[in-house]
Amino acid sequence: MSESRVAKATIRDTDLLASLEEAEEEHGSLADAVRHAVATTYAGDDDTDTGREESGLPVKAKEGHRKLVEWTGHGGRIELGTAESILANHLNIQKDAVRKVVIQPLKREDVIALHQGVHHVSIVVGKLQDGSISADTTAEPETETAGEAVADGGKTRERLDELASAEVER
Repeated sequence: MSESRVAKATIRDTDLLASLEEAEEEHGSLADAVRHAVATTYAGDDDTDTGREESGLPVKAKEGHRKLVEWTGHGGRIELGTAESILANHLNIQKDAVRKVVIQPLKREDVIALHQGVHHVSIVVGKLQDGSISADTTAEPETETAGEAVADGGKTRERLDELASAEVER
């Protein structure tokens, strides 16, 4: 038997589609949701990672938080568009899915806060600590930028979008 296989299926049942969309959100991708379902249903693997860690956050959201901390530090700020490009590239998901898979779960758990400026929206990156999560927007940032949003005028976002859409030349 081969080591990997691609499976396709058309689903028309609205209840199944709703369940599949919920599983996709929980696991971060449709492929991970299907793999988990097959592993738990047919392989009898009850210990399979559910896609959520102890804090209740999906794994992709937690990985996204780590990447944001890497870029800004705790209490730092980053433009929303720049963050979406960085996270899509790092997590290997579509840019359009970043808000649903990473941003919304982090905001729902108060790990990040959104700051609406006059000309842009930025993310204020909070801390994850032993299940207690907070995005303290009043505390001084621990980064050298001292409260400045990580921004490059969109150059990084544009370059990442360009790289993501480029074809591989051989």
